[in-house]
Amino acid sequence: MGRFLVRVSTIAVLATGAVSAFALVSSAPAFNGDLRRDNVFEQDILQRGSDMYDRSRYLMQQAVSYIRADLIPFGGSGDGQIVASVDVVMERGADAVALMEESLALNPGNAHGWAVMAWAQLYAGNDAEAAQALQTSWALAPYNFALAPERIDLALALFSFVFEDLDIEDPDLVDTEVVTDEAPALDAPSVDLPDEVRMAILRDLETVKLKHRRESYDFFVAELRAADLGLDLPPPES
Repeated sequence: MGRFLVRVSTIAVLATGAVSAFALVSSAPAFNGDLRRDNVFEQDILQRGSDMYDRSRYLMQQAVSYIRADLIPFGGSGDGQIVASVDVVMERGADAVALMEESLALNPGNAHGWAVMAWAQLYAGNDAEAAQALQTSWALAPYNFALAPERIDLALALFSFVFEDLDIEDPDLVDTEVVTDEAPALDAPSVDLPDEVRMAILRDLETVKLKHRRESYDFFVAELRAADLGLDLPPPES
């Protein structure tokens, strides 16, 4: 009876292991071609092979290819210096959004993924959705050495351009007032950001100061000061 129970237990353990192995294999793009998606190069294989075994990270890397493809020419011109048109950029952004929706559905707690989603939404022309994705990344990982520079860049891209003729769906997210009294049309607007957004940007700036080179910190301070986002920034060095 004892040997029988041991055999049954062994078989159960082996069966559980087999089921787990099958689930792992069937859910990994490395083994399951049906889970693969093309990147901007129309390739479904990643250069970083480890991400082929994690579907969420695989989808994120494919999305990144669309976001970083602004210097990749389409139409067979062969000129690597041709910047993509606005329509092409927005189309790529939409493709990246679709990939990131799949990725984040599998791993909604990925702060890096939400930063990638913010870039994708921004490229697709969805500014309110981009701002919301950025705030989700901040909420998930308030202090993140790797993400801090990227999120400051995102904040600059989102909040430091002229908001004229822009239909913002969520007026509580970004409140802007364009200064028009005897000012050129392209003057930077005065941007009134929510306190939590200001605090998040300053937190990332302090993270850059702690972890990255002094030159990077000084660069971001100068860029944020020029953007006039109403931040309490250190005075410029004399």
